Amino acid sequence: MPSASKLARQHWNQTPLFLSEDERYRIYPWLYEAAEFRRHAGHKVLEVGCGTGCDLLQFALHGANAVGIDITEEHLRLARERVAGTAGVQYEVRYGDGREIPFPDGAFDYVYSHGVMHHSDEPKKIATEILRVLKPGGEFNVHVYAKYSAFTLKKFLRHGRKMALHIENSLEPVHIQLYSAGMLRKVFGVPLRITKYECRPFPRTWPWFEFLPSLLGWYLVAKGRKP
Repeated sequence: MPSASKLARQHWNQTPLFLSEDERYRIYPWLYEAAEFRRHAGHKVLEVGCGTGCDLLQFALHGANAVGIDITEEHLRLARERVAGTAGVQYEVRYGDGREIPFPDGAFDYVYSHGVMHHSDEPKKIATEILRVLKPGGEFNVHVYAKYSAFTLKKFLRHGRKMALHIENSLEPVHIQLYSAGMLRKVFGVPLRITKYECRPFPRTWPWFEFLPSLLGWYLVAKGRKP
């Protein structure tokens, strides 16, 4: 069985996930605020698993010195193309593995990662590295798939034990670990503020929709601080 990192590289090199800014923030309308793109002007920000650079660009547009790392060559190429076309922003896109982040201790004010850790079979290494590269008092913001969600139940009822093949943007296999809040706290070992977002199966027109994501949402957003 290939390692989780090898599966991830194969998956997204073959089927890179490229969305326009309009598409991405229409699909995830909560993400702009949850990611805190506007809060880090003047900060050195690291995105672990920057994908095709959409979120990285938002940090840069709002005045951060934005650095993105990824292990997928095709994502890195697309991220460079996206961000390089924007004048007047500070950014760097380079190869880097979240288990061995290629920067010294205390290099960043803020570390962000959306939809990455749940594809690793060594999440503790990623958490340790995130804390290592943060300055004392620096903050991190990590988004992972929730173990207990309406979307998880829907996929399981439809696909059973093969549900993991029907979550991402193709049927190419990829490692997926679903998380509870308790699992995340154990991985990081520091106090976390955890919120759930996005309840996929329910129409937003339902009057009680606004109360569902906190209970049944598909994403866990964990925010914490380096002591």
